[in-house]
Amino acid sequence: MVFSKVSDQPATRVVVVEDDENDRGLLIRQLRKSKIEDHVRFFADGKSALQFLSNLPPPAPFCDLIAIFLDLNLPGISGVKLLREVRKMPRLKHTPVVIMTTSINPKDFEECQDLKVAAYIPKPVTFELFSQAITRLPHLPTFASTQPNPTTRLHSD
Repeated sequence: MVFSKVSDQPATRVVVVEDDENDRGLLIRQLRKSKIEDHVRFFADGKSALQFLSNLPPPAPFCDLIAIFLDLNLPGISGVKLLREVRKMPRLKHTPVVIMTTSINPKDFEECQDLKVAAYIPKPVTFELFSQAITRLPHLPTFASTQPNPTTRLHSD
């Protein structure tokens, strides 16, 4: 019997598709409180995020993607188009998506509602808005270890 080597990288639990460095920083501060920052993967554009999400590795037992944080105004593929594609994927169809956007277009809001987003956060994003959105996520895991991890690995593509 042949066993495949388990990756040294932690499983991706949260995907952040955001091209603004300040908003990424705000989100990671909140995710640190949940001890999940090692499991975050960042993308600065919709195309690379779609490629990653389309080719997700099989989930480890009890360890799958729990949320996607998505900016609507992205270079390349728009956030709305990416969200439409995500909702077509059986594995991600019900994954909570939190929208972060400067868009005040009612069509964007309506389409996001139709695509069942978990939250729609207007920019500029505040720490309080991020906190509220994260605490509403139904699958946010609790990790057994409460020790801080001295080597934070934030994945970027």
